Amino acid sequence: MNPEKICYGCFREKGPGVCPYCGYGDTEEQPFLALPLGTILNGRYMTGKVLGVGGFGITYLGYDLSLEIKVAIKEYMPSGMATRYKDGYTVALTGRVEKEYAAGMERFVDEARILAKLQHLPNIVSVQNYFKENNTAYFVMEYIEGMSLKEYLAAHGGMIPYTEALAILLPVMEALCEVHSMNLMHRDISPDNIYITASGESRLLDFGAARFSMGDNKSVSVILKHGYAPEEQYSSHGNQGPWTDIYAMGATLYRCITGAVPPDSIERIHNDTIRKPSEMGVSLPATIETAVMKALSVKAEDRYSNMRAFIDALTGKKTAPTAERAGNMTRRTEEPVPASGKSGGFLEMLKTNPLIRWLIVGAAAAVVVFAVIFPAAGIYGGKDIPAATEGSDPPAATNGFTPSAAGTPSPPETDIPGEGMKTYDISGYGAALTVPSDWEEAADTWTFTSPDKAMSVSVELFYYQEYMACYSVDDIESNVEHIAAAAAKNIAGEGAAYEVRTAGAQQLSGAPAYQIDLRLTDANNAQIDTVVLSTATQNGFGMYMITGICPANDEQAYSTLRGYMDTFRVTAPADTTLALYENSELGIKFMYDTELTPAPEVTSDTSGGAQWHSVIMNPIAEDTTQGVEVNDVTPLGLGSSAKEVSDAVHAAAVQQGTQISGPYQEVWGGVEWTILEQKSEGRTMHMGFADIGGKVMNVMMLAEEANLTLMQDVMDCTLSSLRLI
Repeated sequence: MNPEKICYGCFREKGPGVCPYCGYGDTEEQPFLALPLGTILNGRYMTGKVLGVGGFGITYLGYDLSLEIKVAIKEYMPSGMATRYKDGYTVALTGRVEKEYAAGMERFVDEARILAKLQHLPNIVSVQNYFKENNTAYFVMEYIEGMSLKEYLAAHGGMIPYTEALAILLPVMEALCEVHSMNLMHRDISPDNIYITASGESRLLDFGAARFSMGDNKSVSVILKHGYAPEEQYSSHGNQGPWTDIYAMGATLYRCITGAVPPDSIERIHNDTIRKPSEMGVSLPATIETAVMKALSVKAEDRYSNMRAFIDALTGKKTAPTAERAGNMTRRTEEPVPASGKSGGFLEMLKTNPLIRWLIVGAAAAVVVFAVIFPAAGIYGGKDIPAATEGSDPPAATNGFTPSAAGTPSPPETDIPGEGMKTYDISGYGAALTVPSDWEEAADTWTFTSPDKAMSVSVELFYYQEYMACYSVDDIESNVEHIAAAAAKNIAGEGAAYEVRTAGAQQLSGAPAYQIDLRLTDANNAQIDTVVLSTATQNGFGMYMITGICPANDEQAYSTLRGYMDTFRVTAPADTTLALYENSELGIKFMYDTELTPAPEVTSDTSGGAQWHSVIMNPIAEDTTQGVEVNDVTPLGLGSSAKEVSDAVHAAAVQQGTQISGPYQEVWGGVEWTILEQKSEGRTMHMGFADIGGKVMNVMMLAEEANLTLMQDVMDCTLSSLRLI
């Protein structure tokens, strides 16, 4: 690295003048008291431009000469207490403040120590080194490309939709659950200290105000940010705890969705003028508004006592009840509701029939060749998606997964998730789940059941269901009622009823997810609670569904079950021979099995006097007597609706003396299809017509009678999954 050619704004080599990469110029001056550009610290780190200046320090862009990566370097430089000697490097005090300066430096180093303890948390900035030099202290952090949430809001008109705000903040809140479990709190949460990386991840910065030993009676420093700090932070003896960070996080969420900072909490004690988001014209679910306003309660005892409870309220989950606080972090858990009354009968049912694989439509023997973006039945069997490996010994348990450099979750090298727990590698699924080691693993499904058969967790992977598409979390959200009805029927049996208690967006291992909480009632009025948690695969299509069941009205069992479900991790792409075909010109997208058919081909036709295109697949190699075709038949002019087109095709076939049956209606993928079957010379042509996206779409299947079963599988899947791009 040539110091004469280096750009101190990005550490790339450049010529004289403004950097062509980042726009930083040679003539730009450093802020007052900042180190000279190119200063070498600890014999390893080179300082660049100033990233920020605060009351207690200066943060620089830095370069690690050993690892050859950019870093962020924070220097202890308290304003009004310190200056520099003429050498421009060494810190000098401005008065007799040696004790105050030394105490402040120790707090500064404490921040580095705290961050070092939190390096395993992906949504908190990590510290790489800390040291003392130049009569002050420094610590080195990972450098994050991106912008603060404050800058992000400014760039988006001052406010963002609540769904976007939750996507940004929920990962940080999950990280804070871990922070609080270590008896730490942040005490300075605001849009300034939440960063959004270039890849869209959220990171919590600046633990300079953090402290240990929540709940003790010691005096603490009064560090606050008006509008975001609760009333207890205005006093050095205030009762601070997780609820303190909850207020600040609630204020940050309020700021995101309303564009306004809440009034100062100290003013709200006497005259509370805060307005609900709905009163400011913001549209959001009532449950989320209630959660935000509860987090912003002036009195600590009226807020959530822990961050998990706040997360659950925002995402629609239930939480275990907590006790009233008395100046500490103690909490009591209510005794579990005994399995009696209505729930008893259902528990008896579970003892003989643990969690049912209620989402499987296709069994292992079903061979499906062709699926489109409206997928409708699970594809299982063979090496595509193994259900389980009998007799295999699961790998050593781990405590979760952290993002790799490529952004793909990967197993950590550390071991053991906790005493008495076991992590299972869900073979072929590219996933893992941790449950108690004494839970029974089913032989042929990824289902785990507690010894008393009262609780169970199951993991399924599917690509389509007959009632829904399943490429994304949005597809799950659009089909809550269908999923609930299927769960009721397949878990509780025919005639079962269901109640959707909550449904909403969720985060699972930092990825978007969707959770549905159900209360199921069987024909004998026995009840049980069911949780359905869905998240996407890394393949670009397909969904995981983690389903848990526990006794109804048992909050403790629910909380425990939900904790086990939260251990689910996506570790790699699912093992499948399916590939995704997409043709933007034709406006269609579908999956196909690469082992059973070659890649789809596009052909052109002028039938009906108009140019139109078909996507053709031949599932039997080199056999042109069979195949599947997907068309947009709108250009043919046979009609403006699926019914009109099918009637025209039916009339033409009858006129020509061809044997044809139908039409009859089927609903697949939430779309009504009109079906015709035409037989000729030992072959059968199945034709389906549907109105999709303002077009009349057609799927045709040609097969010899001997292979009709295979082709029917293809047809069912295709009809169930066709969607326009």
